[in-house]
Amino acid sequence: MYVCVCQAVTERQIHQAVRDGARTLKDLRRDLGVTSECGRCAGCARQCMKEAHGHHAPGGLMAHAACA
Repeated sequence: MYVCVCQAVTERQIHQAVRDGARTLKDLRRDLGVTSECGRCAGCARQCMKEAHGHHAPGGLMAHAACA
């Protein structure tokens, strides 16, 4: 799923960036360009980072309400 349409960044890329050491939105901005344009992806990017760190929603699935 695309998280940042402006920079064409996907959820998979964010998960990889976290595995590579990204810990904050500032890290994602530096590494992938997330939030560097309109910023509307910030909430969803934050949720994807939480998911990548293993903080799943009940039932094992991450709720991407911030992405809607």
